[in-house]
Amino acid sequence: MSSTLVLGMGNPILSDDGVGLYVAERLQAGPMPDGVEIQTSEVAGLRLLELLKGYDKVVIVDALRSGREPGEIVRYDAAEFKGGHRYGSAHSIGLHTALELGRRLGMPMPDDVTVFAVEAEDVETFGEEFSCPVAAAAEKVIDLVRAEVGAG
Repeated sequence: MSSTLVLGMGNPILSDDGVGLYVAERLQAGPMPDGVEIQTSEVAGLRLLELLKGYDKVVIVDALRSGREPGEIVRYDAAEFKGGHRYGSAHSIGLHTALELGRRLGMPMPDDVTVFAVEAEDVETFGEEFSCPVAAAAEKVIDLVRAEVGAG
């Protein structure tokens, strides 16, 4: 049986940065197919190695600041990372670097990696509320992740 990890990332007290955590928590409340595990992480960097190892498929949800319209949802996949695309998050080392480092260390890293990144409006204000565009996008991302893992 294949194993899938849905990983919601972010900071729950920096406004829109908590969107990945919110999506993961909402997904935990509903049924998921066998072999799908849902986790949250407020830290990344080298910790990604331990979080990602051993899974066949990983779906990450996180906030992004790239100059797009707030609330825009961007989907990245592993092929883009291998081509040198840098998933730009506020975390210390990027996803591409973590995956490559894990492989070089002989760790069983997933080849099937998808990121749903939500363009944030505000990741600097202390607060647990999302901006309106990010709140609307979070509901859409829940459906996108469910479809990605075969849950809906």
